[in-house]
Amino acid sequence: MVGKKTAGGKTAATEMARRKPPFENGRNGYIINLDDDERHFIRRLVGEVRELLTSMPVGDPKMARLFPPAYTHSTGEDADAETEYQRLMRDELVASRLDSIGRIDELLADTSSSTMSGEQLNAFVVSLNSVRLILGTILDITDEDDDEDDDPDSPLAAEMAMYHFLSWLLDSAVTALMQG
Repeated sequence: MVGKKTAGGKTAATEMARRKPPFENGRNGYIINLDDDERHFIRRLVGEVRELLTSMPVGDPKMARLFPPAYTHSTGEDADAETEYQRLMRDELVASRLDSIGRIDELLADTSSSTMSGEQLNAFVVSLNSVRLILGTILDITDEDDDEDDDPDSPLAAEMAMYHFLSWLLDSAVTALMQG
């Protein structure tokens, strides 16, 4: 990852040398250690996810990881059960994700705010993970993929750097929650 540009235009080495993690425990909640560019970037990404959630048709491949199948067989009773499951649960899943996106968008818009509650950090985790899931689908990332396979000359190198940046943010948020 050294030398690759992250979402905020910084190299991964710069991000790793950062003195404070993006999220940490504080006396009155969780501290947000994101600069204005990072806040704006995250707001833009979750805004794009909001747009996808409200405009993409059911079954769009980009959204597959956000709405994983409950039934794996595509024929017979499983297919019928899957259709019914998606019909019943999709709206609730969309509403929950939109609520999380709204919360963090509002929080990040207030650049004077440097703390958040556990509930807000949970919303942050949900929203960041939604972005990562969509990006991972677009990049066709699997469990078997290795960071060392990243090609800096790939036409998708910027997207891979973004994926790694989001992974780093998500890891920091989950770590802060676990420590709190």
